[in-house]
Amino acid sequence: MCGIAGVINTQNATAPQVAAMIDTIRYRGRDESGVKELGRAIIGHARLAVVDPENGKQPMSNTDGTVWVTFNGEIYNYVELREELKAKGYTFKSRCDTEVLVHLWREEGEAMLPRLIGMFAFFVWDTKNNRGMLARDRQGIKPCFIADYQGGLAFASEMKAILSLPGMKREVNAAGLKDVFAFNYCPPPQTCFQGINHLEPGTYLLFEGDKKPVKKRYWQWPFAVEKQTPSFAEFEALIDDAVRMQMRFDVDGGLYLSGGVDSSVVAHHLKKQWNQPHLEAFGLNFPNQEYSEFRFSEEVAKLLGIELHEARIGPDMIPDIAEKVVQHAEQPHGDFSFFLFYLLASRANKQKKIVVFTGDGPDEALAGFRHNEQYFHNQPRMNFSLSSYFDVICYMDAAMRKRLLNHDFERSTPDPVDRFAEILDPWRELEPVDQIVAYECTSLMPGNNLVKGDRMGACWSTEGRAPLIDHRISELFVRLPVNQKFKDGIGKYYLKNYAATKFPRPLIFKEKTMPTLPIGEWMKTTLYDWARSTLARADGSYINSGAALALLEEHKSGAKNHTRALRTLLMTQLWLENCVKSSATAQAA
Repeated sequence: MCGIAGVINTQNATAPQVAAMIDTIRYRGRDESGVKELGRAIIGHARLAVVDPENGKQPMSNTDGTVWVTFNGEIYNYVELREELKAKGYTFKSRCDTEVLVHLWREEGEAMLPRLIGMFAFFVWDTKNNRGMLARDRQGIKPCFIADYQGGLAFASEMKAILSLPGMKREVNAAGLKDVFAFNYCPPPQTCFQGINHLEPGTYLLFEGDKKPVKKRYWQWPFAVEKQTPSFAEFEALIDDAVRMQMRFDVDGGLYLSGGVDSSVVAHHLKKQWNQPHLEAFGLNFPNQEYSEFRFSEEVAKLLGIELHEARIGPDMIPDIAEKVVQHAEQPHGDFSFFLFYLLASRANKQKKIVVFTGDGPDEALAGFRHNEQYFHNQPRMNFSLSSYFDVICYMDAAMRKRLLNHDFERSTPDPVDRFAEILDPWRELEPVDQIVAYECTSLMPGNNLVKGDRMGACWSTEGRAPLIDHRISELFVRLPVNQKFKDGIGKYYLKNYAATKFPRPLIFKEKTMPTLPIGEWMKTTLYDWARSTLARADGSYINSGAALALLEEHKSGAKNHTRALRTLLMTQLWLENCVKSSATAQAA
């Protein structure tokens, strides 16, 4: 976990300004930082020392100082790549994966990208040839934001770093914000800030001299390829290899353990190769036991001989951490599992764990979310209605948006269902289940689900590693036939059957739940005053405060369950206060 930032081909940007960009995200890497001027490029870095702590300071150069890089992430196959490069005569001054990048650039240029196994966002600049590249990993595990700036381009791991630059305005992207009220997040590549976008996963920007950068794609999800079902032995060997590579770090590590299929499979394979005295795990527990899965975490930990630590959460904690969560998320997300990741990372930090393994990844690639199980169990697979599915995932339908949002804002922005149709358009020839897999892998995963682990871990200087989103495993998952993803009303069918060879079948095939909070019940009681005061502060520019308060009263009375809409309203209002208005005021002052 590190932070990167920089500017390329700008007119007046300076090294102190890039240093200020890094200062805004210094929590991503508390160990050391640096800035380097390279003619047309100025790059900065905040380092969390995970591999070779003594010798990995960035920005880093090759041995003759002609190629420089600032890098966030991990190249898991760096050992193998380093040996290849040594055989070709390259010399190394560290054990870091970072150094592989500068030598690979000199050897192969942008053709290096398909060879990398890992999670990454990096900028490499070749001073000898006056060219470089800004690249992001295949699935969007590591963030990278870009914005036009002073005739050139600014980039950073987080938007707040770009917004710290002189002249950058905190203007709301109304279309992106409108999408939040429907999708519960802003689908990339756009963001809720005008002028700032994601560098799309699986792409890179190529810079040559003072020319405008050219965006190129080096990887595509294999949704439409011929389907294959590997044996469990083949799958097991691939997971073991992913874990083997991800075990390369020089700090203390641990595991997030929910007791669900994904984290349990990771725990099983991790325990086999763990090379530290004890494998410690962290699981969530709630005072509302009907929402807690901690008993499943305990069962898996006992079966595998893992030491389990409890991270407890109660309603009294929500107001205290809500502003921190939204400030680090940087965009409104009505997904309250952000709070859970924040608390898990806090607990791991308390135990001095820097690297923490997770079970992220399979749900999107294998149609594993409960809403998909429910929808496709009741629908003919070949009679797929885009609008009916959108009704299932939509957090506020058109009537609700008309009721709750500022009239001019709601009327002047595109209908989110059109955005959904645009996202699905390249995949409409696939089977319906695979269409939704494509949507969730290309939009939901990088736009929301992977953001939780990165951003909530970053604020506690912890790095998440997810073997099940090693791109080789993700490709295997999406290549499975539909009946291995979803069968008899069960999502993640292939993975669950594999897991059942390692764990008791009732544990694996229990009803699918999501890591979330009983926020709907808490808003009727303990959190009612907090929710009411938050919604009452809406100034009407985007949210109709009176209508939002009336919605809360309907919810409290039990007349209707408005949990999803209220969650999104609350986090959007906190985002407007903490990331747009107050920050803009402080910047102006």
